Amino acid sequence: MEPTEAITVVLIVGMTCGIPLLGLTLRFSLKPLVEAFIRLREAQLGASQVQQLQARVDYLERQLELRGLMDRAPSTSLQQLAPEHLPIVTKDRERI
Repeated sequence: MEPTEAITVVLIVGMTCGIPLLGLTLRFSLKPLVEAFIRLREAQLGASQVQQLQARVDYLERQLELRGLMDRAPSTSLQQLAPEHLPIVTKDRERI
């Protein structure tokens, strides 16, 4: 076997086996870093979206109050919306 043939065989085997193995290695090593970065971005954007939604709801409540369409003043306490403070509605079931 001549040296050029040997080099060609080594390069072909290296490309057919080495490139996929390198790709899998990079994928598994970078996956946790990319997922952590995505979660960080979601957390940063989630906080701003909550603030935007709160401002939007406040604006809509003010508009309803100005037009007299709101029966009661909105409660800003989240504890009043907790499940233990909600009224329990029970229905009597008819027997057939």
